[in-house]
Amino acid sequence: MATEPPIDHAALLAAVRSSFGLNVESLTFLPDGTAPAYRAVGPSGKCFLKAMPPTVYGEQVTARALAELPLLQALRSTGTLGRVPEPMPTVDGGWVADIDGYRVFAYAWIDAVNLGADWETALPELALLLGQLHAGSASLLPETSALPMPPEEFGMPFEAVLTDTLRTIHELPADARPGLLALRDLLVPQRATILSVLDRAQAFAERARHRAQPFVVCHTDAHGGNVMRDATGNLWLVDWETARLAPPEHDLWMLHARLAEVLPAYRAGLGTEFTTDLDTLGFYLCRRPLEDLAADIGWMLHEHTRPEQDAESLGIIEKYVLPGLWSVEADLERLASALSRTAHQAEHTG
Repeated sequence: MATEPPIDHAALLAAVRSSFGLNVESLTFLPDGTAPAYRAVGPSGKCFLKAMPPTVYGEQVTARALAELPLLQALRSTGTLGRVPEPMPTVDGGWVADIDGYRVFAYAWIDAVNLGADWETALPELALLLGQLHAGSASLLPETSALPMPPEEFGMPFEAVLTDTLRTIHELPADARPGLLALRDLLVPQRATILSVLDRAQAFAERARHRAQPFVVCHTDAHGGNVMRDATGNLWLVDWETARLAPPEHDLWMLHARLAEVLPAYRAGLGTEFTTDLDTLGFYLCRRPLEDLAADIGWMLHEHTRPEQDAESLGIIEKYVLPGLWSVEADLERLASALSRTAHQAEHTG
């Protein structure tokens, strides 16, 4: 979220002091997440704040953040993964402070930086962590009653948003706000591509539903913004608000550019043999850009109130989401070829 919401800094600092008992004196807005985030600093040290907005989306992410808390505690207490966020309780034993309708969570500051563009070079390390996470599923589940997201059903609940928008967006009146007119200009020429990827995702989903496969605890969003490296070189996994029970491919698809290469590291973390399923990988590779597009459309249609918010979503769609849709077929072909080549090599060296 590159645009800061209209939160009064003095009021937010006062709420943090009174609700969390932290002596903080200054705030810095952090523009890299999907929810408004801040670094608070003072005699108590540093802490990380998330301020969930008073919108339908804000209510959804607040519920997921609350469900994330026992998972974060279980990851550390079971020894599955230790380098994850540490939520800070309020003085009355809760987890949330209220300020002007925003729901504020506080976390211990992680002295690390997002991998960003260095994410791909860290994939062997990340694959090892994901293997360790999946291997720890059995010990995690008794420690948390429910994960932030329901178990995978290979559905696409956003499908109606996409198809309805593609059907009606060309009917916008001439006096519609500029952001929506720009959205129309982006989407209308891409209608055939979007529907084609949607068809591919549906076909992959049907095959994945009929495949017997284990479900494990998946992070589901381990991209470069959610993986951090600290000064000692260790990786941290943050933002567990979309964690769910799902096939391992829900985490592995994102590594597709080097998946065949890093599977040995994943198996080392998992502690057992594992053969990935191309149909399940294909489902996630198709679904994710569609899901991201539907989310940005939904925010623009129902959440945004300022031009800079529209500009941010339009930039994401144009720079990341549409290229992701355009590359689906080529990515699938490269992934299938790499996995086949690796399997062939293993047969001849085994």
